[in-house]
Amino acid sequence: MNVINSAEKRKINQDRYSGEALIETLRSATSPKDPDVLHCHYEKGVVTNWHSHPGGQLLYVLSDSGVIGTEEDGEVTLSKGELVNVPPIERHYHGSTHQNESEFLVLTWGVTKWEDVSPRSNLAETKLS
Repeated sequence: MNVINSAEKRKINQDRYSGEALIETLRSATSPKDPDVLHCHYEKGVVTNWHSHPGGQLLYVLSDSGVIGTEEDGEVTLSKGELVNVPPIERHYHGSTHQNESEFLVLTWGVTKWEDVSPRSNLAETKLS
């Protein structure tokens, strides 16, 4: 048995986020069938860029709220204790609401395919139109 009490919080590639986000890598995958396990922290209003995962992703909301968005569903507000199953290759983003910081426990299968597109800038442009 291996008990992991905590991991070092570190800033992640800010080019892939709309603001400051921190992660703790709790467990790195040792094979393609195993997930990376992360504890992610997002400041108010911060979301990831659009991205996808070849093996899918599970997101468990640890904070009072968070968001996830897809092209099909738009942006959905999540509550503490909700679990989101993102299927393999589904284009999505996630993070915090404009009012609150958020935290997620994240399990990701495969190497993330990142885009250089921020969904929040697209949403702002859409709302202005």
